[in-house]
Amino acid sequence: MKDLVLGAIEIATKVTKWLVFIAAVAIGVMAIINFTDVVLAKFFKHSIPGALDITEEVMVLVALFPISYLALERGHINIAMLRNIMGPALRFIVEVFQYTLAALICGFITVRVFAQFQKTLAFMTLKEGIDLPIWPANLATAIAFAFLTIVWVLLLAKTLVAGVKK
Repeated sequence: MKDLVLGAIEIATKVTKWLVFIAAVAIGVMAIINFTDVVLAKFFKHSIPGALDITEEVMVLVALFPISYLALERGHINIAMLRNIMGPALRFIVEVFQYTLAALICGFITVRVFAQFQKTLAFMTLKEGIDLPIWPANLATAIAFAFLTIVWVLLLAKTLVAGVKK
């Protein structure tokens, strides 16, 4: 069981690195769009229609895709002082509770965002002003939270397999 969990975490780590790469590319796309928009506005008195709206939609990738990588690398906020004064059994219980709660919350958000994605795709909801479809941002949000849910479940499984550490 331990090998299965560790193998799944290894695969999840590879996927999360790709999500971080996509977020980095999204930052580059945002920089190019904004730089081009400023240059066009300053020197040619024209701008890219909807540059701000496009940047807002791409920002979803930048903000949400790296979160699951941070969770796997234990880069999330951690109160070390409180953790250090806990005994091994209490620390184990707190970690199990923490990962369970995080998985449930992220799972709920995933389901709700995916339902919203389906609705915006079915009706082809467009962002006002430039008629930009909003379903890609909803899909990206659903993917980010779905993978974060998977990461929390894997960390819960790893904690349960490891048991109470002395």
